[in-house]
Amino acid sequence: MKILLQKANSTFGSLLVLVATMGAMFTTESVANDKKLKVADAKVVFCEALPAPTTGRVCDVTPGSPALLIKGNVLGATKIFQGGEVLVDQTGLIRYVGCSADRDAALDGLAASATGIECANGVISPGLINSHEHLTFDQNHPMPPSANPNDRYDHRNDWRVISNIPQDFSQPRVTWSELRQAMVGTTSIAGGGGSPGVVRNLDLGNYPLFDDLLWNVLAGEPPTVIASDTFPLEAGNDFTQNVGDCSNYPDFPFLAGAATFADAYVPHVAEGINAAAQNEFACLSSTDNNGVDVMNRDAALIHGIALDADDGNTLASQGAKLIWSPRSNMALYGNTAPVTMLKKQGVLLSLGTDWTATGSMHLGREMLCADELNQTYYDTTFSNRDLWLMVTYNPAVSLQVDNKIGSLTAGLFGDIAIFDGTGMEDPFRAVIEANADNMVLVLRRSALPSPLVGGPLYVGSVAIYGDALAMQSLPPTFHDIIAPGRGVPVPLCESINVCGVPKSICPLRETWWVGGVGAGFSPMSLSYDFLNPLDTANASSYGLFFCDDPIDEPTCVPFRSGEYDGTIVSSNDPVKDRDGDGIPDPADNCKKVFNPIRPMDGGVQADADSDGQGDACDDCPLEAGETCSAVDPYTGAVVTIDSSNS
Repeated sequence: MKILLQKANSTFGSLLVLVATMGAMFTTESVANDKKLKVADAKVVFCEALPAPTTGRVCDVTPGSPALLIKGNVLGATKIFQGGEVLVDQTGLIRYVGCSADRDAALDGLAASATGIECANGVISPGLINSHEHLTFDQNHPMPPSANPNDRYDHRNDWRVISNIPQDFSQPRVTWSELRQAMVGTTSIAGGGGSPGVVRNLDLGNYPLFDDLLWNVLAGEPPTVIASDTFPLEAGNDFTQNVGDCSNYPDFPFLAGAATFADAYVPHVAEGINAAAQNEFACLSSTDNNGVDVMNRDAALIHGIALDADDGNTLASQGAKLIWSPRSNMALYGNTAPVTMLKKQGVLLSLGTDWTATGSMHLGREMLCADELNQTYYDTTFSNRDLWLMVTYNPAVSLQVDNKIGSLTAGLFGDIAIFDGTGMEDPFRAVIEANADNMVLVLRRSALPSPLVGGPLYVGSVAIYGDALAMQSLPPTFHDIIAPGRGVPVPLCESINVCGVPKSICPLRETWWVGGVGAGFSPMSLSYDFLNPLDTANASSYGLFFCDDPIDEPTCVPFRSGEYDGTIVSSNDPVKDRDGDGIPDPADNCKKVFNPIRPMDGGVQADADSDGQGDACDDCPLEAGETCSAVDPYTGAVVTIDSSNS
């Protein structure tokens, strides 16, 4: 695929959503990172060869001031800085990203006094952003299969009417769920709930006074309003499935509400694979919808499974985004959003875990699910960097917080996750394969009231989780120092053994003060000995971490009884099926990209332009020729695509 015309440059310096599939991305890295990395879809700047760390460590920490100078393989906004650095000041703001040699001399004093974190094989990434989760349901174990374990559903109201998944708003349960996310590098979440501290809760109404929204207000900057909407057209107890007639929806014409006052509107839409699921999208985007333009640049649709090429064009042309939860989709419907098609059309994609009932326990498992689908069923449409963008920059753009988080850029928050890239040819793989035992450090910028009544606002970097030796060498926060004077035993960080690896976890740094300033409630109603009572309160909850595959983890394999089972048949047999969609290659209009016949498709594989090439693998799904238009999702620029060389 060749881009003929690009009317404006993307924020990341190239049209990320429309790049062709890349081959091998990296050469092998030496212990001291002295062999230059080669990345097909990102520029690598070699800064310096960092010395190997002390035996048994990924990062060596040299104590200094509360500012941080972090060195390693830095995944910057537009470049990878091999042996580069990120300089974070004492308030937790990023001041510089790049090579030490290119740093402005005015920052040399800050860098010289900062605490040094040097990681020759460490992968330095923005903190991950989970763009869709239901935290108040995440104490649940995976949902048991229906009476027939081969069942998959056609619409969300098929399973909602028979399921009874409990919700729990208690702070010990929600904090447990946030910790599970943080232990793989997640620092922000749109979770439909939340608790003070641990990760930044982005949704409307979720403890704004305990997060960086407080800092925004004091700085005179209005907070970003992100409004989730589970049932935009129907009531929570409405299980009808409407086809063709929007007036049957209780809330049609759409009751504008959150869609008009929110900065980012995040509704569940088209959750299923039948005509009724697609009709929900059609009605929300209808011109008869009370004059409310829902599908605009403020919208980030959750799930969006039942979409066709016209729907994708609507999203791309109007700048709406999509939040993809592949594991939950596969477990419930045996299929997921047509992401290969949406990427080609120019729809910005992000990843969200949904919930533990049918989805992934954390973003690491969700990335692995997306990676498995990409490698096995999507003909490697997405690069490793694409998957990384789905949990960093893309969700920040989709939720309209990219002016604060989502990339390592000077002026943004110092939300940083350090992954162990030892022995990996591709640094992005360190993020995709993240688990609690191989996370090195998770740092988040935090703004907290002082534990002293009338005291100053504390703003700075807070270490949430990481390797025990590295955590022990980091400077204490103001709350660590003041805790003994408030009668709180220290240390505020607890030791925890994760799969044989000594780690340290510190959520108490952000919570113990709450009950001490007259706020009317205590930190999660627990004693100051944090982890033990939290363990007790979550004795029946789903696990905080697993050393092997999570217990009873929902499937990520496409499956619908009697239609397909995700099996790849690559022999010379006439029934060869290289994409596992149940349609033999000779009859398949996308031989290498999974595109089964859905109930909404009228008995045939989707092919909007009737050119014999399925929408899932067609560079131009709405135009029969080899040239068509698409959209750069970052800038809205129109580009022309030439598919003759695909």
